[in-house]
Amino acid sequence: MKPEAKAYVLKEYGSWSVLIISYLIGLGVSHALAWAAVPLFLALGLLVNSKQAFATWTRKTIDQRPLAVFLVQVFIATAILVAVFRSDIPRLLPLLIFPAAYLLSNKFAGEHFVLTEALGFTLLSLAAVLVKFLLTEGLDVRLFFGVALYFTAGVFKIKAMLLKKIHYRVGAVLYVLFALYMYHRFHIAYIILLPLVENVIVAVTLYKVKLQTTGWIEVGKSLVFLGLFLSWY
Repeated sequence: MKPEAKAYVLKEYGSWSVLIISYLIGLGVSHALAWAAVPLFLALGLLVNSKQAFATWTRKTIDQRPLAVFLVQVFIATAILVAVFRSDIPRLLPLLIFPAAYLLSNKFAGEHFVLTEALGFTLLSLAAVLVKFLLTEGLDVRLFFGVALYFTAGVFKIKAMLLKKIHYRVGAVLYVLFALYMYHRFHIAYIILLPLVENVIVAVTLYKVKLQTTGWIEVGKSLVFLGLFLSWY
């Protein structure tokens, strides 16, 4: 791959991990398989990868090549999604509010703003909903909140770890309590959120580990979350 092309490959392994886990959850709770699930994953992967070009464009607005790369990836992904969902597209249009909100927040507040990062994980969580919709034709709002609430918690944990400010630490704990409350409202088993105990421990103790180690911890927690979700949802 040419160096110029590599510049447009998203190297945020956390984002790829969330996409894959969300996608697998969608497959798992659907109890079904279809060939169309493969191009759907490719389309979602293109949309996630397009973030790199979009972020580059927001930093270098004079150079329009990143914008062109972003638009091409979005166009190809959209074409695949239209081919996959066909007549069901109108039912999915309300979901466009999430990518629109993320792009606006990224553009005007920055990619590391709390709301932007939270919207990013929320957006990635839609993979579970789209896969289930494809396989069962049911738009599962409960599934969306179940997945999104878990992954968004990581934003507050990382902020607490890196910035060590008391309001981020308190926010990380309060968010876990909020997630538990929402799981109660949606009648989802609390045990699924068991991996978030580590978030609370981090917020309270601020124990020190390397950033790379933190990444592997999050991957491990996501795999546990996947197993719990498929067992208890």
